[in-house]
Formats: sequence, C-alpha cells, structure tokens
Amino acid sequence: MRILIVGGGVIGFNIAEELSNEGHDISIVDIDHARIKRISERLDVMAVLGNGCRVSVLKKAGIEDAEMVLAVTNIDEINIVVCILANKFGVARKIARIRNEEFTGKTQIFDPREFFIDHAINQEQVIVESIIDMIKTPGAINVAEFADGEILLRGFDVPHDAPIVGRRLDELKEVSQMDSFLITAVYRKDNIIIPKGDYTIMPEDNIYILVAKNTLPLILPMLNKKVNEIQKVVIYGATFTGCSLAAELETIVRDVTIIEPSENRAEAAASMLSKTIVLYGEGTDFDLLKEANINEADFFMALSDDDELNLLSALLGKKHGAKKVIIITNEPDYLPILDSIDMDIVINPRLITVGAILQHIRKGRIHSVVKLREGEAEIIEFDVIPGSKVIDRKLKEIDFPEGSIVGAIIRNGEMIIPNGSSSIRAGESVVVFALPSAISKIEKLFGKKKLF
Repeated sequence: MRILIVGGGVIGFNIAEELSNEGHDISIVDIDHARIKRISERLDVMAVLGNGCRVSVLKKAGIEDAEMVLAVTNIDEINIVVCILANKFGVARKIARIRNEEFTGKTQIFDPREFFIDHAINQEQVIVESIIDMIKTPGAINVAEFADGEILLRGFDVPHDAPIVGRRLDELKEVSQMDSFLITAVYRKDNIIIPKGDYTIMPEDNIYILVAKNTLPLILPMLNKKVNEIQKVVIYGATFTGCSLAAELETIVRDVTIIEPSENRAEAAASMLSKTIVLYGEGTDFDLLKEANINEADFFMALSDDDELNLLSALLGKKHGAKKVIIITNEPDYLPILDSIDMDIVINPRLITVGAILQHIRKGRIHSVVKLREGEAEIIEFDVIPGSKVIDRKLKEIDFPEGSIVGAIIRNGEMIIPNGSSSIRAGESVVVFALPSAISKIEKLFGKKKLF
C-alpha cells in the first residue's frame, strides 16, 4: 500500500519504520532538516523536506498516488489541513493525530469527519483511560480492552506472596474458573513465553491475561493477597494528560495533587480543576514533595513533557515513600533503564499511537491492535470474514505459525476460551496473541483479501 506520512517526529518515524518493514511503500514529510536526514539514513522510505500543508510538497511526496495519509505532527491544525488537502486529491483513507478535546473528547463540538478525517487518534485520551483502568485494577501494569470492553487484557507483575506462585497452569484450571481467563504470555527475565499447561508461575513473572470483564474481580485475589483502596495521587506535570487525568481522578480518589514547574501552567491547572491541589515548583524539589505529602501517596505519576525530569522526579518520589510510580516516556533508549531501576509502570505513548493506527492498516477486518513493550508482541482482535481459511475447522487442524495463540473467541457476545477442539465460525471475532514473526501469517489466515 502507498502511504504518505506527514510528521517525522517520534510517532511518524516509528510508524514509518513499522510499515516499511511490513512492505508498504512509504513517503514521509517533515519541516525539520535534522529529522529528514535521520529518516533518510535509517529507513528505506522516501523522505521529503518541507511544509506538509503545501500542495507542492505533498505532490513531491506522492499524494496523488497515495492510498492512505497519516497526519501525525504535534499540531492539530496542521493535521486537519493535511487531511482536507488529501481529500482534494482523492486519498481513500485519512488518519490524523488530534489532541484537542474539542475534536475528540466528551465535549467535542466538531466531528472529525467534517474535516475529512476518517479516524482521529488522541493518544492523551487513551493514556488517561489506561491509567484510570490500572488504578481500578489493583496490581495491573498494562491494560487494554477488546470486544467493546467485554474482554480485558491485563498485565501484572507477579508478587512473591501471590497465591498463584508455584502453581502450574493446568493446576489453576482445576481450582479456578479457567474457562473465563487465559494467561496468553509471560515475560521472564526479558524472555517472552507463550505458556502451556505445564508452565509454572514464578515470582516477578510479568504475565498477560485475557479475561471476561465480569470475571476480573474473581481472579484478582489470585494475584494479590491484599488490595488497598487508592486514597492519594501526586502528579508531576500539568500537561494536557496530567490535567485530564486529575479531572477524572477527582471523582474516584480522595486526594489529588499536581506539581508543575511552569507558573502559567500551574495557574491554568488551578483554575481548571475544582478539587485538585496545584503546587508551583519542580518535581525534583524534595521540600515540595514533602509539602505534597509524597510519603502518603499511593501513586506518584511523572507525566511532564520532559523525559529526563520524569525519570528524576519518579526516582525521588519512589525514594521518599510513594507506594507505586507511573512514568511516561517517549524516548526508546530510556526503557531498558526504567526496567532496571524497577519503575512500577512505564507508559510509552509511541506504542499506544502506533497500535491505534495499525488497526486501520492491517489486512482483514481488525478492531484493535495492542503492542506490548517495544513492539515485541501484539494482541489483535479480528473479525472472521467469509472465505477465511480458519472457518469451521478445529484449531488443532489449523497450521498456526509458531509464536501465536488464539486467546479468545467472541461468540454471540460471550467470551470463549478455546482449546484444540474448538472451531471458529464466520461472523465471529477472535483475539490473537502474536510475536512479530507470526503477524503476517496470522493476517493471511484470518483475511480473505486486501482492503485496498
């Protein structure tokens, strides 16, 4: 597929890299010379220097032949103009990164389709929803939803005192409602495993579970002996994400505090939020952390736009008593460091946005794509379309590629945990876990033909 990307920042670069590796014909536009130079040196794509709002630049990048345009700059207005221009050139699909809630939020006054945007991606909104879901799921470090929220993906670090420690999966099946959830993947010492029945859960395993929504409360006691209610949250950064999150937390948490180093941002946050305490100062100021009663915080969340300050403030928050730390980072090089220093939850907006965009590009009818860690695996929800190779065949008879597993079948709105004798019918949906090497083969199994 011919895809034109406008915006060569962190998001645009990684989407271009992913799609180029999958064999798509990619061109990318950016106004920054250093970015274009980096893209040209590192990726097998056409890189064009210029303003993505100019017709001459878009023509040079091949918009007249493009089948899809992705507008992913940091400026909403530029992304909107790009999609309007793409429509003029008859581009079939237009996807835009939009951060303004007036276009994508609960209070939106414009429909993105009025600007010829087929899909608007608001990564900040997704981040806020993810953090709220993590707070509502004690112990979770990763969250996602499938089947319109009826099937949940939850990632957990297994504590030493968890009741499931030392138990084989086939033993858990005998003593629990194993037909309502499935452990699809385990990270152990940086190795990813698709576990079978004889796999034994060990302390510090990072496990990913697919579970029916109404069953989640039943499995939480297996993972945490003691669960405390969240009473206090301290946020570093009155960013769009930080303020939106604080507004949501005000309805479910007793005590919310924001620390913001910009006086103007701090004043704006204080006027916008009704119950949140806003403190002006640096997140690395120990006296300010003491004023925020960091030692009582159930969560310290480093959500500023500065990755380095997020790291330093998170370390201080953890050192001075915060029970759990959430840190946001766009810098891939920081992820191994954050793992090594035991940050509780690391949020990577890049993976969130790339996953949201990929679901509109993959072959077959795909509802959602969730990328785990640094793209080391994906959870994909497919519609099973007529003509698919998997229809009315037992799973054990299908040549699924190594590094993949069907985690759930959605039949008449109900979640079914499949076994080798299960079969899939046309019109149903499936949730599949796949390593990168297996993704293209999985798409061929579940797809009938290309969308474009």
